[in-house]
Amino acid sequence: MKQAGLLSALMLTTTLNLVPWLAHANPLNLPALGDTTSGIISQQEEYELGRSWLKILRNQTPMVADPELKHYLESLTHRLSAASQLSDHRLIPLVIDSTVLNAFAAPGGIVGVNTGLFLHAETEPQFAAVLAHELAHLSQRHYARNVEEARNQSIPTAAALLGSILIMATAGGDAGAAALTSTVAGMQSAQLRFSRQFEREADNLGISTLANAGFDPQAMPAIFEQMNKASRYGSRPPEFLLTHPVTENRISDSRARADQMSARKTVTNVGSLNYQLMRMRAAYISSNNIHEMARQLSKEVTVAADNAPVASRYGLALASLKARDFNTAEQQTNWLLQHYPDNPHMVLLKVQLESETGKGTQALERINQLLSINPGSYPLQAAKAEVFLKQQNYTEARNTLLNLSRSRPEDPDIWFELAEVQGLAEDIIGLHQSRAEYFFLNGNMDDAIKHLQYAMKMAEDNFALKSKLQQKLSNIRDYRQKLKNS
Repeated sequence: MKQAGLLSALMLTTTLNLVPWLAHANPLNLPALGDTTSGIISQQEEYELGRSWLKILRNQTPMVADPELKHYLESLTHRLSAASQLSDHRLIPLVIDSTVLNAFAAPGGIVGVNTGLFLHAETEPQFAAVLAHELAHLSQRHYARNVEEARNQSIPTAAALLGSILIMATAGGDAGAAALTSTVAGMQSAQLRFSRQFEREADNLGISTLANAGFDPQAMPAIFEQMNKASRYGSRPPEFLLTHPVTENRISDSRARADQMSARKTVTNVGSLNYQLMRMRAAYISSNNIHEMARQLSKEVTVAADNAPVASRYGLALASLKARDFNTAEQQTNWLLQHYPDNPHMVLLKVQLESETGKGTQALERINQLLSINPGSYPLQAAKAEVFLKQQNYTEARNTLLNLSRSRPEDPDIWFELAEVQGLAEDIIGLHQSRAEYFFLNGNMDDAIKHLQYAMKMAEDNFALKSKLQQKLSNIRDYRQKLKNS
């Protein structure tokens, strides 16, 4: 088993000198941060730097595009954010397609979790505890404080710090631990003390956030204990090399803090049904053999009969749909809808089944009924576009995704899907515009510019459109030049 590593802004203090090229170059082409006399960097500088890094992360790291999983993470993150000490709530939660247990926070309100966190956190409060910890790093501006400490030690800052996050987020704890061997030995002990100070602060504030958001604060020591147990079954580097060392002392401290937040110790329960469904959805997305997954879940459901876990039935329905075993999928979906008729995940499961079996009209009626109650729902609108696409109604699919792109303009997954549908709808100018947005959000400025130029050529005498495209083109060119000059 891979070593559990909860990546956050805090880990930066132990990874300043990861590899030689980080110490002598700016390979990420990130904006410069202030100057050596300006004191702690501003929140706006943090925000701009983080959003620049986000484009690079998206370009180099596999992301999960699933609307339901993304929406769940976004909703939970914002619920915790409202109960935290964050002053800037411009957050971008991300689901990383990796089964390594990991999570991180970065400047600009970026909060990422691997699918592995869903798989390892057994309850919603445990999952929320990790998010609350990471939000505490953001609220206390640990990144900026790390930069200030690095300046005091004359250490290269922006490229090295954010490069460290990139290595850890994409490669996981093992690669990060190996890279740490190049850190200057005399610097490690001071950085470690600084890191542990931040960890304690994030633990304490995270527990408060949990309690304020209505979660059991005992979930924090519970997830720490689970990680500690998991680490015993795999190779574990020396504790000071780990980004978030999980020690008995840390578990004891977090338990003591949780005790202060509640009159008595409570047992962390299974959590919400939706979280268990999303855990199963993460397992489904991460599965390399969908037929084997369906076989195992079918056996579990059959043996348990009426006592089979709801999440297992949900997973069996998902896997059966993917394997095109529509009889099993329909049997499980109907059971789920009968018992949970108002759960949107069950309804969307039925919508997918109807769409796949040629019942698109019924699927649209079902979606429209839910949209009348929740018109801004991202998963519902995305599902509606999929139904139109399945019906080969490319115009309506395009229109639905266009509306979605207006409410989620910074979501590259929407622009990618929209470009594909615009091509099928023979909206070629729109296709190039959407591809330009997609490439820009993924840090590929050259291709973004190229597609805007294609669109401008096709606009011909449409001066209003050409003016709009020219402005977008100028903005991207200016942004690219800013990166080159930094």
